[in-house]
Amino acid sequence: MVILADYRKTFNMYTFGAIVEGITDFPIINSILIGYFNDSKIDVNPISPINFKASSNYDKVFKSCKPEKLKRAFLANKYIIIHVDTDVSKDFGISHYQDDQPLSPQQLIDKVIDRFKQQMGEDFYSQYGHRVIFAIAVHSIECWLFPLLASDDKSAETENCCEVLEKTVLGFRKKYEHYQEITKRYRSHDDLLNLYSKNPSLKIFIEELASKNIEISEES
Repeated sequence: MVILADYRKTFNMYTFGAIVEGITDFPIINSILIGYFNDSKIDVNPISPINFKASSNYDKVFKSCKPEKLKRAFLANKYIIIHVDTDVSKDFGISHYQDDQPLSPQQLIDKVIDRFKQQMGEDFYSQYGHRVIFAIAVHSIECWLFPLLASDDKSAETENCCEVLEKTVLGFRKKYEHYQEITKRYRSHDDLLNLYSKNPSLKIFIEELASKNIEISEES
């Protein structure tokens, strides 16, 4: 996969809006986008939750992905990133197993994406799907911090990542400002390219970005 460092400036609206489970997810995704596109001006527009005082969860993510709500969001955002963790995917109908065998990260992510497509409807997705970017974290977005905070042999971890980090990383806390600080290295294009493939679902997210051939505007 080739990731280009230079992008033409073409769009005037927000390039990225995001629907995520909680406010601490924003700095992780934002830092990754900055590093991937090598553009420090990228600032993700929060769609849900709308502010730091609002709570969210997977149920609110799905409710925010109804066609009528997404159509309104697309008036101000070129692309919409949809994030959900798979730790509780059984609660929205997606098991971690098939025929008594654990699903691979790719298989699990594919099933979650299919669930979102059902929520959106075939007609909507056929029209707007090229503007939807899925950020499905197996099993939590904290696992995307492992390439930054853990040894190479632990970077692919997918189980209980937040709990592991709280126990093993001195001073780790689930706070917006702390996640901003932790993910600074991801804002470096070179560092991100060296690290992202170490975690399976982060790798899949980067590949999803690459598939969109996105061009960044000056007002991102």
